[in-house]
Amino acid sequence: MTVPDVPPAPPLPPTDAPVPPPGPGIRAVDGNRAALTLLLVQNVVSALLLGLRVPLGTALLGSFVATVLVGLLAFRPTLTALVRDTRWRTPPSWGTALAAFVLAFLASRAFALAFVTLFPSGADAIPQFLSHGPDLWALVLAAGVLVPFAEEVAFRGLMLRGHERAAGFLVAALTTTFAFGIAHGVPASVAGILPLAYALARLTQHTGSLWNSVIVHALNNTLAVVLGAFVARHNLGDTAQASAVLQNPALALPVALGSLLFGGVVLAVLHLWLTPRPDPQERRAPGPWLSGAYVVILLFGVASAAFTFPAVQQALTGLRGALR
Repeated sequence: MTVPDVPPAPPLPPTDAPVPPPGPGIRAVDGNRAALTLLLVQNVVSALLLGLRVPLGTALLGSFVATVLVGLLAFRPTLTALVRDTRWRTPPSWGTALAAFVLAFLASRAFALAFVTLFPSGADAIPQFLSHGPDLWALVLAAGVLVPFAEEVAFRGLMLRGHERAAGFLVAALTTTFAFGIAHGVPASVAGILPLAYALARLTQHTGSLWNSVIVHALNNTLAVVLGAFVARHNLGDTAQASAVLQNPALALPVALGSLLFGGVVLAVLHLWLTPRPDPQERRAPGPWLSGAYVVILLFGVASAAFTFPAVQQALTGLRGALR
């Protein structure tokens, strides 16, 4: 009896062979659509609730719930890809996040101060997140924690990741920063948010964790809400006198230039410190980072900014009077 010949087994690949990177996962177009959807749902639902005389904090809670529901229904595959991503699974670095928060807060306020010093009328258009009574706690929870979480998922979780894999780290940090800043509409707010948004993008890339940007964003918003409520509740001086000092032509330009210089130096330190962590999927996804949804985000911000100009507000007031 003869034993049949057994074909030799194929050779095993060497252990140091390069492993191909996984699929693209989150696409840039999906991140753009998710960010646009978040902006539309937040603004429409909160405006409707405020029109029904719902307190501000409760209205923001309602808009957050609506955003979560729409996101789970419309972006389930994209959100599933995010949950599987290392940025979601990597725990936060609290020390790095707190240090980045301090620097980002200083740069943000310096740029905002420079803007309102050069354009004093722009300060009147900055939205004030104020409330009182039990609704103040709802405002702190919504504006300070939940809304930042939703915005970080959309902008630094989905849009940033998609743009990185289409165009690289630096382009992604700049494009998401510009979209997030201009989406806030009010020019004075945009001036202060741009450095904060860039710090959030670089912090996410540097640590490889989305949760660090959530921490910084939540700290920034919570501090703004708490300080706003404290200032509104206590008489801390004559704000009109302080405004008059800033409007003094002899002081306005030096204060603005000094603020811009200080904020620029802090932002440069953040940029040099928060170097991105290497990612094998960088620039590996097909398709450009620019899409129709991204353009609509920019148009949304430009349109919102237009409503803050006095001429446009007067025209709208006249139109309302004519319709009556």
